[in-house]
Amino acid sequence: MNIAEITEQKVTECAKAALPPELALHKIAFFHTKGNTRIVIDLDKESDPHGSVNIRDCETYARALRDALDEMEKASGINLNYSLEVASAGAERELKSLAEVKRFSALPVNVTFVAETGKTLSEILKTEQIEGEYVTFNVADCKANRKKYTPKKLKSLPTHRVAWHDIKKIRLHLDV
Repeated sequence: MNIAEITEQKVTECAKAALPPELALHKIAFFHTKGNTRIVIDLDKESDPHGSVNIRDCETYARALRDALDEMEKASGINLNYSLEVASAGAERELKSLAEVKRFSALPVNVTFVAETGKTLSEILKTEQIEGEYVTFNVADCKANRKKYTPKKLKSLPTHRVAWHDIKKIRLHLDV
């Protein structure tokens, strides 16, 4: 491991330790430039049906994490020279696991997947069922799909049964 990897590991440990019980770490990313590391953290609130984290939650967490990182710098002697960005994972967050797909199954999702034909498709779908490593989707009844299909066609479109490993990208779809 190089110093950047060791530092990222320690920062990630601090980030997890600084979390209050009602929040979860959705994503942490590091962007290294000469003399600076930008740390980007997306938070999740699992008790909220949309995973929404408010600005106060982000501010409180950012302060706690900054304090922890300052202590880490003092204890290790490593100057992190970092900038920190903390935000909610967002209304169109990427879903990273079948558990998240199940959690947000009431919401439409934008899915890029390899169909049984071998063709890569990108559709706005609604999760109908999860069985083992397979997800069954219907075409979602949302504004974008209503522009593409007539109401009759929308109801008659076939379902897609997709293995988790065939899903290339899946994110919540904001229907505005």
